[in-house]
Amino acid sequence: MEVLAVASTVCALCISTAAWIDQQEQKESLLSPIGSSVRQIHNILLPFSSAEYKGTGEAQLSDSIGSIGDALQRTKEHLVVWNCKRSQKFVAFLNPHALVAQLKDDERQLNHQLIILLTSIAVVGYFRDHAKNGISTGAPLLMNTPRLQDGVVKDPFGPLEQLVDVDAREFWRDYIGAKVEFVSNDVFCARLISWNTAIPYGTTDRILMRLDEYDSGVITPHNLSRVLGKLSLKEFVKRYSRGEKPAALDKSLIQVSPGHELRTPLLVWIDDRPDNNAYEVAQARALGIYVIEMASTAIAKVWVDANLAFLRNNDRASRVRFISDNVRLETTPGAGTYLNPTGGETFLRYLRGRFIASPVLIYTGKSILSTRYVESYEAAGSTTSPRKVLMYIVNLADGKDNDAEWRGFHTGS
Repeated sequence: MEVLAVASTVCALCISTAAWIDQQEQKESLLSPIGSSVRQIHNILLPFSSAEYKGTGEAQLSDSIGSIGDALQRTKEHLVVWNCKRSQKFVAFLNPHALVAQLKDDERQLNHQLIILLTSIAVVGYFRDHAKNGISTGAPLLMNTPRLQDGVVKDPFGPLEQLVDVDAREFWRDYIGAKVEFVSNDVFCARLISWNTAIPYGTTDRILMRLDEYDSGVITPHNLSRVLGKLSLKEFVKRYSRGEKPAALDKSLIQVSPGHELRTPLLVWIDDRPDNNAYEVAQARALGIYVIEMASTAIAKVWVDANLAFLRNNDRASRVRFISDNVRLETTPGAGTYLNPTGGETFLRYLRGRFIASPVLIYTGKSILSTRYVESYEAAGSTTSPRKVLMYIVNLADGKDNDAEWRGFHTGS
């Protein structure tokens, strides 16, 4: 991705995140350092998001910006969940202490990514200056963090230090690089296959859905370690190769086990404007379908993780289905809104990365032309047609597993 495009996207994310923090009625010490880091990132990236920037898309800088964008996306969703935890019973099962620890880790990661970004900018400038002087050189494919003296200062956020699992640490050191802070998705997959030649075809696509949740195009040690949890890299790859479903949400986040009232057929609907779907929802309930409505991607993800066991036990089109809008304003009580242009795909990617195969229908309007991504996922479709949505709902009520008229990309009725 060109530097101009990715920098513009991340700058917009910085602005909306900072505005979200400013809109909080109660300014808490937890939010101040995050807001400060976000503003600093924005100020650094602003020149690269201008049309006056004449760079040709240096891969290193672009990947670095993508890496910090991933950290910003995750932080923003955690902020939404944290705020809803204080004001809604819907996420009452979450442990507030674990959420605070999560945000503190986000703040540390943002600062770490900020250092990497500054280094990337300096390295790109170095190579450009040498190119002007007639010295042949190329930007490295992987990103190294500068150190004062190797072995003298141990960076607690160094690549290997972020990887708890021994297998993962050895893999990163031997196949990617001991000081490499991030790597593109393509390179990561190639190195993973070199490390384990028995990985079946297509497995890395599923692994990427889990590791690169926001489709930033970059894998970091922090993301790898976060996804592995208590698993070794060998166990993780083996499970994905066999199609075995990964573990549910970390129990430290859950205080009270939710979801005992859930039943099938179940329809989960994510939309920032639920009033627009009042008729369809009423029809679904009249057919005996249990409908759960959520307005936020972040809250929907937390709900899915908390009810993962139920969803997996009923992971069939005849029992559980999802409907999501494509672009939505993420809203939290008293805290304003921000535009999420990829809400539909992010949620779909989140489900498939966790081996949830239940159907997902993207129901949208003007943004329908940007929903061709559904063709890259199994059991996914997009439409603007209320008729198709109602048929999708009726098929759930009728217990159908093989209906196909809603699948794929559709612009009309």
